[in-house]
Amino acid sequence: MLDSGAVMAYVHGADPVGELLFRAAEDGFAVAVPSTCLLEAYQALRFEEFDLLRVLRRLPVVRVDEPRTDVNGPDDLPIIGGMAARAGRIGAGHAALAAAGHSVAVYTSLPQQLESILGKAWPIIEV
Repeated sequence: MLDSGAVMAYVHGADPVGELLFRAAEDGFAVAVPSTCLLEAYQALRFEEFDLLRVLRRLPVVRVDEPRTDVNGPDDLPIIGGMAARAGRIGAGHAALAAAGHSVAVYTSLPQQLESILGKAWPIIEV
């Protein structure tokens, strides 16, 4: 799972993110990226860097995680909002929920935000 900071780190050539994507391709697993994290990355990056996000999104191993929004059924929005209130960022709330739902590690540049939700025992990799 890549959060906003990890997505931006990918754009700037961070080795741990590239290595994760390479391992995913080699070993046949997917890497989730919450849609809110992509939005935060687009907000923070320069327009000239948008093409690198497009490359990331087109990788066969990348899956964009969309929140469930059924008001009368599965609805992730209140959960993400509550988690975001604790972490201080919508993307962190969405990444934490997705990581917990898929039981996966989170790659991030702000581990303390995710630790505030998932706890220190959760596998959180700082990039």
